Amino acid sequence: MPLDKNTLISLNNNLDVVKVRLQQSGINQVFFNEYISNISIVDLKENILFIKTKNIFAKQTLNIDYKNQIKKLFNEIGKTNYNFEFIVENDLNLKLKTNSIQHETINEENNTNINKHYKFTNFVVSNFNKSAYNATRTILTNPHWNQIFITGGVGLGKTHLLHAIGNEYRIHFPNKIVKYIPIDDFIREVYNAFSIGGNSVELLKQKYESYDLLLFDDVQFLEKKEKINEVFFNIFNKAASNNKIIVMTCDKDISQLKNLENRMKSRFLSGLVVKITKPDLKSIKIILENKLKESNAKFILTNDVINYICCRYSTDIRQLEGFLNHILFYSINNDLPPNAIINLDLIKKITAEENNENISMFGFDVNPNLIIDQICSLYFVDPEIVKSKDRTKQITQIRQVCMYILRKKFNMNYSQIGSFFSGRDHSTVMESIEKIEKKIKNDIEFESFLTNLYKKI
Repeated sequence: MPLDKNTLISLNNNLDVVKVRLQQSGINQVFFNEYISNISIVDLKENILFIKTKNIFAKQTLNIDYKNQIKKLFNEIGKTNYNFEFIVENDLNLKLKTNSIQHETINEENNTNINKHYKFTNFVVSNFNKSAYNATRTILTNPHWNQIFITGGVGLGKTHLLHAIGNEYRIHFPNKIVKYIPIDDFIREVYNAFSIGGNSVELLKQKYESYDLLLFDDVQFLEKKEKINEVFFNIFNKAASNNKIIVMTCDKDISQLKNLENRMKSRFLSGLVVKITKPDLKSIKIILENKLKESNAKFILTNDVINYICCRYSTDIRQLEGFLNHILFYSINNDLPPNAIINLDLIKKITAEENNENISMFGFDVNPNLIIDQICSLYFVDPEIVKSKDRTKQITQIRQVCMYILRKKFNMNYSQIGSFFSGRDHSTVMESIEKIEKKIKNDIEFESFLTNLYKKI
């Protein structure tokens, strides 16, 4: 049943009381005026209240820092037991949800779950994700590739790509039916169909067979789910045989899905398999710049802060975005003036509640660990041994070479260098570098070797 007007008014009246309580609790007034005072309930579905917020930053901040508090206050006031979901104007299904408030029927075929914010135009393409990007674009031009399997670590943009595919596909084929679904949601749907009984599972299969483009996210969660796998396998086979397009993402390579039936893995491998690898520092910096533009940030990050963020979150873009939101929240909560400079000292203050032991490990134009790894690979030595307290002659000399290059090529100070080698103090690092400098003067072959090594870094 659609949410009637009187119920909506009553729910928003209770939300207004919550706002007053929050204001009285001493919440930052600037943040309250900008991001909380204008929130409103727009829909109620299956005991979930959908609350519209100003923008993505407000939505994420409210979800992280205020959701439980608002939920508790609201349910105490109305003696209810609602759950909450914060959404933005262009968020997934918001137009459909607001239509339901106006008593319009929502057709299942329009309920795509596609997030309009994620597009190909705001997806940063670089060497680490180019093959996955190109593969997904072929859906629009080459019907041969109707099964694509995207693998890669957590937070590297796989979900963004799925939504981008969905958005682009709907532009080119407005009459086709698209569905994005996380595997967790699919599993719940199937379990629910099992519990209802009758022909519920068959009806569920028929629903999925009606889609022209299926976007399954995180299929690694199908492991150890035999009954679910049977349903998924049937849906997959039927869709593939009817030339429907199926795109899947997974945090693991297919070979690593040890607890998945071989026939499932074989079916996945029958399509196009592409991998998103670890991004390089240059790509991460471009991504950070794009995220800053999207957030309309009013502050300025120093170069060492940019390097710090990019090095720290080089393997997880999602965490990078979360950390950027942490800085955004700090700037608002502390009334920082426009164009305020965010330096490493302020970052230490912002992250005071976190473990800052390794903050000195970042903030460089390059990731020192990568430099150490590169040098050690040329020596065919495990970098972890070189970083350890091992004092054997060969390891000691390789360690000294690493220290020398970090100092001479990248101008790192002695204490910073020492932090990468089991916390050695600055005097030890200085002495190690001096030994290499002395050896260069007295050993022509070593000088030639080190010059070539230096050029390769």
